[in-house]
Amino acid sequence: MVVDIELTLNRFGFGKIAENKFQLFCFRFSKWNIVNKHSISFEINWRAKDK
Repeated sequence: MVVDIELTLNRFGFGKIAENKFQLFCFRFSKWNIVNKHSISFEINWRAKDK
């Protein structure tokens, strides 16, 4: 199983946003069932403001 944890600095929410994604405040959790692969990753995402 592969698990991704994202810190989304510009988007906040609560609830399921896709089949394998769940948003909890500024954290987005994703998981995939990939045979013979085990991984946990962490990402930080943000959007720059247009000037």
